[in-house]
Order: sequence, then C-alpha cells, then structure tokens
Amino acid sequence: MQEWVNISEMKEKHVIYLLLAVILLLGSCMKDMPDSLNGYTVNKGVKGSGTEPTPENKVLKASVENLSFSNYPGNQSFDITSNVSWRAVCDADWVTVTESTTRGTGNGTVTVSVKHNNETKTRTTTIIISSNDAGSVKVNITQSGTTPVGQSEMTFTVNGIPFKMIHVEGGTFMMGATSEQGSDAADDEKPAHQVTLSSYYMGETEVTQEMWQAVMGSNPPYFSGSQKPLDQVSWDECQTFITKLNSLTGQRFRLPTEAEWEFAARGGNQNRGYKFAGGNTIDNVAWYRDNSNSQTHNVGTKRANELGLYDMSGNVEEWCQDWYGSYSSSSQTNPTGPSSGYSRVIRGGSRFLFARGCRVSIRSYYPPDSWFKGLGLRLAL
Repeated sequence: MQEWVNISEMKEKHVIYLLLAVILLLGSCMKDMPDSLNGYTVNKGVKGSGTEPTPENKVLKASVENLSFSNYPGNQSFDITSNVSWRAVCDADWVTVTESTTRGTGNGTVTVSVKHNNETKTRTTTIIISSNDAGSVKVNITQSGTTPVGQSEMTFTVNGIPFKMIHVEGGTFMMGATSEQGSDAADDEKPAHQVTLSSYYMGETEVTQEMWQAVMGSNPPYFSGSQKPLDQVSWDECQTFITKLNSLTGQRFRLPTEAEWEFAARGGNQNRGYKFAGGNTIDNVAWYRDNSNSQTHNVGTKRANELGLYDMSGNVEEWCQDWYGSYSSSSQTNPTGPSSGYSRVIRGGSRFLFARGCRVSIRSYYPPDSWFKGLGLRLAL
C-alpha cells in the first residue's frame, strides 16, 4: 500500500513540473513575438487596454503648417489628427490658443485668436503641439501690420507663396467710352458715365499658377508655368478658390467689381488718359495677338500702369464680380452691376486679341460655369 502512495505522489509531481515547463515556454514565445503579424499590431502587455497605441503607430498631425491673419483681431481653426494625448502652446502674448478634443480619442481642433496689431511691422510666432509619446508639430502664425494712411501696397503669404495687393485710393472717374477710346469704343461701352468709388486694394498681378496651386492643390491651366497667369478657369471655380484663400489667410479677398476693375486699369486718381493700361503704345504694356506668339507670359514682364498694376491689358482676360448688363447715363456710387443675369463680366483682353480688344474700357462676358483658354482672374480686397 505504501509503495502505491509513493507512485501516485511521483505522478502528481511530474504533472506539476510539466505545467511549469509549458508556462515558461509560453512566456518565452511572447517575449520573442514580432510586433506585427500579417499586418496586425500585437500588444505585448503594455499598460492600459488592449487598444492602446504602441510606439510604432502613435500619430500627431496638424492639418496646416501656416496661418496668416490681417492686422485686425480674428480667429482661425485647424484640426489635429492623433491617437495620443497632446497640448498646444504659444508663448506670444498677442495669440490665444484654445483646444478641443473628441471624447475618447486624441483627435481635436485648435482655435487661434489674435489681437489687433497696432504696429506697421508684420509679426510672427509658432504654436507647438506636443505629446510625450509622439513628439511635436509646429504651426507658424503670421499677422500683417497695420496699413499706414497712404501705404501703397500690402504683401500676403499663402502656404509659402507671397503676393502683393496695391492700394487704390477712392475717387470719381468717367467710365466707359471716353474720348481717348475714339472709334474703337463698342456700343456696350456707352454711354460714358460718372462713377464714384471707395478705396480698395487690387492684385498687383493676375493670380499666378503657383498661387492657385498653393491654395487649391491642383493646377488647371492650358499654358503651363508657375509664374504665368492661371487660365481656363470659370467664374464658379474662382469663387471656390477665393473661399479657400480667405479661410487660409483670414482676409476677405474677392473679385473686383467691373467699375473697380476699370478705375484701377485707368490708373485710379493718377489717370493720364491712356487707351491701354499704362500707355498708348500697346507693345510696351501688354501681351496681345501681335507679340504673344499665341502664348501667355510670366506676369509682370511688361510695363506697369500708373498704380503699379501689371497686365491689366492683355495676357489673360479677367473675371469681374458683376453680372453683365447695359450702362446707364446716371451717376453711380460703388456700383455692383445688375442683380441677376446670364453671364459675368470679363475685362482686360488677352494674348489672343488684337489691340482693340485690350483697351481699358473694352467689355466682354461669359457664363459663370464656363471657361476658355486665356481666361483668368485678379483679386480685390
């Protein structure tokens, strides 16, 4: 009987030893297990739940790299994509940063508010979005300085691409078929009529292809070249571009009204009565049918007009905000055209047109959802 009991005890010990060996073997396998198997991440016992990110797949990204503000108080927001906790910090006393995150994830939004910039100098700072586990990302903040009375231009930057806006002091002028246009004036340029405008800003050049690319992420023109004007774009597409540009810069850019366009083309209050924008000799101021080789050309390569605006005559035609309609003989203040219509106004002539089609008073029009080669835009503010 005693011998049977000893044999039973020995069997029990062997079972225990075998179980211990299995446990040790499994522990060794877990230690040597790769981080991923067939594309699935393996959580190897890190603290927290089984869905906690491993160091290899922690994410922290900002939806923008740069934000631009005017000198006025304002705010803009950008998104954070993350699966870890984070915080946003800025040490500039003119910037306030507010965070909001989605419950249960690291995704969220950062709202940036800026104070009024009373100085003329542009100021910059950086917001740091940081996490102990996923490093940090930066968003650069730029705020324009206050424009002194009489300042002739402002420079803006969108996604690293700078562009200038030229100040056009408000004034009164005769719009349409004025005397220097002579027999070239078309019927829809008549009657010449008095227009009074408030001050505004006008793009120094037509919107370039690199600027469109910086805002839209795509480039539709027929005549390719980063410094060439954007072309073959519809009025509707221009509105989409401007909406995105305003979101990125915090400004209120727009297309010029037809009256603003003509006043600027004529040189504003410095108007010298030229037939074309900047002179009476078209070859000096415009790319048109006789000198363009049927191509658009880099902006700003012909002589500017009295205000420092380039290519108001020729290169590409430019969309205006207004619906197309007939002129009235009555005096007007800040006119915006008809309240409705079929086509939007086009101004300026292009590389394809003869000299007559590039005059400061020439008018054209096109449906807002349509485009053609040599049709672009210039911004107003």
